[in-house]
Amino acid sequence: MKVLIAAGGTGGHIFPALAIARNLQKRGQGIQVEFVGTGEWMEAEWLRAEGFSIHQMKIRGLKGKKMAKLLGSLALLPQAFLRSWSILSQVQPDVTVGVGGYVSGPLLLLSAMRGIPTLIHEQNCFPGLTNRILGPFVKQIAYSFPESEPFFSGRRAKLNFTGNPIRREILQGHREQAAARFDLDLHRFTLLNFGGSQGASKINIAVLEALPHLLFLREQLQFLHASGEKDLEAVTSGFAAHHFRARVYSFIRDMASAYALADLVICRAGATTIAELAALGKPSILVPYPHAANDHQKYNAEALARRGGARIILDHELDGPTLARSIEEAFNDPKSREVMGRRAKSWAKMDADDQIACLILGLAHDS
Repeated sequence: MKVLIAAGGTGGHIFPALAIARNLQKRGQGIQVEFVGTGEWMEAEWLRAEGFSIHQMKIRGLKGKKMAKLLGSLALLPQAFLRSWSILSQVQPDVTVGVGGYVSGPLLLLSAMRGIPTLIHEQNCFPGLTNRILGPFVKQIAYSFPESEPFFSGRRAKLNFTGNPIRREILQGHREQAAARFDLDLHRFTLLNFGGSQGASKINIAVLEALPHLLFLREQLQFLHASGEKDLEAVTSGFAAHHFRARVYSFIRDMASAYALADLVICRAGATTIAELAALGKPSILVPYPHAANDHQKYNAEALARRGGARIILDHELDGPTLARSIEEAFNDPKSREVMGRRAKSWAKMDADDQIACLILGLAHDS
């Protein structure tokens, strides 16, 4: 059995796709999984490190582009359809899976035309344009937020609320080992700050601006901070200037340990991050990225916050004093942190990869 997964662009697409692929692989030697992606960013490195083949396709998104870039993206579509046809002919998959992102569009449409069973998975609360277009054509739709269902109205028979698959290793962190790993104090209140794979300058700036307002807690707090490459030196210097204990990295690879040590997480609101916070029951302050397509990070954050599993500070409201107050409140109220974490965890779907793998196997069996 061959499964072809289209997943390109960001970790928010790659990590769920990897979780699905791993689940399929552990079910037997007869299941072969290959990927289609843009080959850009870190996706090729991650996939090849896991031993998966990746077929590259040159394609760019259409939504939110200015005219010149939009025309350039449109010009790539014929080539993308030809490349998709070639990949399908070469691999001859039994099932084609799309996990969102523009690379899924041509591949899933052509798969449907060729009679290959298809499934899409939507990670975000507000579904992306590609999955909204593909909805009428695919055999099965899996989604992560109950709030997504109305966007696929009229297709109830193929809707499956599975949740968002997470990397299982995220669950395997240990606080004691994490403290040693990062050379931080096991007993201090630890804030984990990150903004995605490329960092987030707005969060970096707000954290540094918050430090003067938190000096009275300097001996009780410590920071584990992913800054992105371009802000690494400035953030490191900022913590040192205010004499806070901190470990700053451009990118934290061992997120299992980072989460294990964290008492409070300050981060963006990508779908994979939301799923990981929920699975781990971590209290968080979410700062949705305001330029995400369809403002989907805001919808993601609101979905978790409505359930009492997170607090939100909108990007335009984020500054040092505001963030410092939120950190102080969280530090002083362990009960509210416990409740927030418990409510986040109660919403988690821990078997999302199992559910989606079963849907894929069912499609292959029925074809």
